[in-house]
Amino acid sequence: MTLSTRSFSCGIATVAVLGIGLSVVIAGPAQAAPSAPSWDDVKAAKSDAADAQQTVDELSDRLTSLQTAADRAGIVEQQAGQAYALAASQQQEAKDTLADLSAQSKRAKGKADDSAGQVAALVVELSRTGGGDLSTTMLTDASDSGDLLYRVGTMSHLSERSATILAQARSDQKTVDSLADQQSVATTALSKATEATKTAFATANDVSADAQARVQKQQDQQDEVLRQLAYLKGTSVSTESAYWSAQQAKAAETALAAQTSSSGTGTASGSGASGTSTDNGTSNGNASTTNPSAGGGSGSGTTTPSRPSTPSKPSTPAAPAPAPAPAPAKPSTPTPSKPSTPAPSTPAPAPSSPSKADGAISYARGQLGKPYVLGGAGPSTWDCSGLVMMAYSSQGIATGGHNVVWQYNYFGSIGRLVPLSQRQPGDILFYSSNGTASGGYHDSIYTGNGMMVEAARPGVGVVERAVWTPSQLLPYVARPSGSL
Repeated sequence: MTLSTRSFSCGIATVAVLGIGLSVVIAGPAQAAPSAPSWDDVKAAKSDAADAQQTVDELSDRLTSLQTAADRAGIVEQQAGQAYALAASQQQEAKDTLADLSAQSKRAKGKADDSAGQVAALVVELSRTGGGDLSTTMLTDASDSGDLLYRVGTMSHLSERSATILAQARSDQKTVDSLADQQSVATTALSKATEATKTAFATANDVSADAQARVQKQQDQQDEVLRQLAYLKGTSVSTESAYWSAQQAKAAETALAAQTSSSGTGTASGSGASGTSTDNGTSNGNASTTNPSAGGGSGSGTTTPSRPSTPSKPSTPAAPAPAPAPAPAKPSTPTPSKPSTPAPSTPAPAPSSPSKADGAISYARGQLGKPYVLGGAGPSTWDCSGLVMMAYSSQGIATGGHNVVWQYNYFGSIGRLVPLSQRQPGDILFYSSNGTASGGYHDSIYTGNGMMVEAARPGVGVVERAVWTPSQLLPYVARPSGSL
């Protein structure tokens, strides 16, 4: 798709789609990365061990700061992508509703025509047997089946059998009329949903263009820092990139452990879209891959969708917490700091196998390097929820549809959420802008040791990298297969 660059000032951008309020806070100049040592500084430090180590530390700090800025710019892009995904899902729902009503209407019309035919036959029968004020002129004078039913209804010599036939015909005709009204409403709803989807798509593209420009700047600077590190340490850029990525994965795992232990059973610290992370994933440029092929996400609807397209409507998790438990109730508004989250309900019996988690990871890794496209669900393009959906679909496991919020709610509804502190390879990680399921904007598949596979965003595609910004993860992960 073609992305047009548009000025996007630092501050707050709001996207409204189908009543969805999407507020995105973009990192401003105050979070700018510290200046890196110049090449002259690096060359001068190379000859002195103490100076060299200090310069290495300074460069490493800058690398992390640049990644923080890149990740925060990417969040804006992912949130806009989820807003589009939600709008597209609602458009598809409107299409399905209209198609279902059309099919019902066709069946009802056929039944009503049969009933009207029986009434017409009744008129002829009663006329022949002395039906008094009935005559065959009713058949020729009536303008339509509704008119015929009305005329017959005014007659005074109807037997019980005749009245039953007439009542059924009237009921069938009312069904036809009611469905026609519903079709009209559904047609209007589809038109509005289609326009909303177009608007969300255009907005996502504009946000993406700006975010990519911001991220590219950070990546270019990261590449420079990696070259300086390689020169200073007498290694190669690829070696320094791999080393730094491994360090980021360790930092992510440490941050995850600290986050879950400090919150007991896994309470989320919903810091919002602009929350600063204490650890950061690897870059999505040259510095971003721990192995040559790595993964990333999609945007942020703040309203729980009405129902998923597959397999059925998952119930919305229960209330008073940032990541609601899987009970059929609307989640309550979270408190700004560290709201508690109820534990998920007892899972329904279901076939499970750790090997299926391995299979899903293998499938997702098989997509590494493929591009990100809004709404992509393979085989050559992906978005975050599309990759998660198809990775588990390849193992015969449903995920609740092509939408981050739907997927979280679906697994909640079948009791397949477990605390983040108990995460295992193959679990699905969910990012949220407000600490609740309704703010979900991105998901990925955890691969262990602080790493995950994700369909990141346009310009990045599918990568495997360190878990970024753990502070925005919901306190529960989905475990589609394996013991809970």
